[in-house]
Amino acid sequence: MPLEQGLNSDLQFLILEVKKQGRASLSVIENPTAKKIEKIKSREYFIDNLKNTIENKSYFSIHRQADGDINHFKAIITIASNLERCADFFENIANQMSHVADHLLFVEFDLKRYYQVIDKALDAIYPAVIQENLELAQKICDYEQTLDDYYAETAGIIRRKLRQRAKLDDMLTLMTIAQYLERVGDSFLNIGEAILDIHVGEKMGIRQFRDLKKGLESQSIDISDEHVEFKAIMNTRSGCRVARVMSSPPGVQGHSIFYKEGAADKIDEEVGGLKLWQRKYPGRTPKILWHNSRKDTATLLLEYIDGQDLLAILINTSSKLDKALEILTRSMTLVWEANVRHKSRKSDFMLQLLNRKKDIQSVHSGLFEKDLGFNQLIAQGKRIERDLRAPFTTLIHGDFNADNILFRLDEDSVFYVDVHRSCYGDYVQDISVFLISNFRVPIFSPEIRQRLNLANQRIYACAAEYAARQNDSTFEARLALGLFRSLVTSTRFVFDKDISNQFIERASIIMHELNAHKDNLSEFKLNTELFLYS
Repeated sequence: MPLEQGLNSDLQFLILEVKKQGRASLSVIENPTAKKIEKIKSREYFIDNLKNTIENKSYFSIHRQADGDINHFKAIITIASNLERCADFFENIANQMSHVADHLLFVEFDLKRYYQVIDKALDAIYPAVIQENLELAQKICDYEQTLDDYYAETAGIIRRKLRQRAKLDDMLTLMTIAQYLERVGDSFLNIGEAILDIHVGEKMGIRQFRDLKKGLESQSIDISDEHVEFKAIMNTRSGCRVARVMSSPPGVQGHSIFYKEGAADKIDEEVGGLKLWQRKYPGRTPKILWHNSRKDTATLLLEYIDGQDLLAILINTSSKLDKALEILTRSMTLVWEANVRHKSRKSDFMLQLLNRKKDIQSVHSGLFEKDLGFNQLIAQGKRIERDLRAPFTTLIHGDFNADNILFRLDEDSVFYVDVHRSCYGDYVQDISVFLISNFRVPIFSPEIRQRLNLANQRIYACAAEYAARQNDSTFEARLALGLFRSLVTSTRFVFDKDISNQFIERASIIMHELNAHKDNLSEFKLNTELFLYS
């Protein structure tokens, strides 16, 4: 998208003025004079005004542009701010030179090479913005690494000279100047990434961008193609970036890809869960298209499931709910039955709760104070769990929330997403998570609450019937522990004291009732009203 004429000129002038400051800064390094330093200071006001003008015009334009153009002006604001920061660094360098006793000492460090790179980067900014040139934007990002490399070399030489105690004051000043030049590179990285963001529509680092580009190339998609659209979906609690990438070139049937990027351990867990489902019950999860994991971060491309999630159906489309629940309960039972492993497993709901204790306390600091007696309830749960085992394990989702369940109702099919916690475990884990995730939905419309309650009743009934067929005599007791755990851990998502107190009150009732049957858990019957909202 071309900039409007006034903003276009302002950006060109800002780049030009920063270039002038850079060249003036180099001139001061090569031959410092008070007049040169003062001239750099005097230009700073004009640069600040240009930056402010660009920001004001961009903010004004944001309010009158379509969504697709907003990213452009957000990027311009970032670019202007970082250009102004570069000018500040050049002024700081000039100020530092006023303290140098012998500037000729700096000749051997070849600081001019920094400025040659800086000039190239500044020259690339305007065409990269106007043309949305992704290759130029990446080059601007790469200049940051070049300046980092120069700084590492310069700093190494300075440290050696400092150990020799040669010209200490000038060497310390030079170190500061080199640091400013290195920070100019950081600003170029911000600028280059902002230009990439124009095209992608989402804040993304250069490494993430290149991973996405490489992944899309594996699917014969060119990220620079104007027919490729990147649509952010959400940022998850795990911190992962999630988006839909759509490619719709004219004359060719378009297709979509699901993109996920985040901490390597989270993404790698997701890949492990997907592979487990593909081995044990294929067709219920998206296919892995591409995966790349580095030390800290990873990128994942998946088949995009174009369906409707259960939470959306519960909230918006009551006419589809009965069919969705019928498909879901049938699918759950088929998965459980096909993957039974006849080996008992000790319950660990209390351990799961305690692993989240710090997160709960960060929201509700007083919950675990001794005089409230809540720690006593947890201790009761731990004693009950000592001898409580699931009689068998089966394939479970692990994070069985309604928004992780997708339907294609016209095909009578259901898919599971976010399977990073999938494993062979107690099916009661999934049931307890599902019931409480619906209970805690912060919508209080009577009609919607009725649908949420209906879904909980249907899923509970399905699990209870399955338990009866499997002669699972402690199903109700384990479910009670799971509900206790999920009610308590859900408080970390709720700041409202009244709502969190409801969670705690119900959890307390469950534990008191369960503890009353601790000597005969097979006889325990769960009060189903405790996972229904009235």
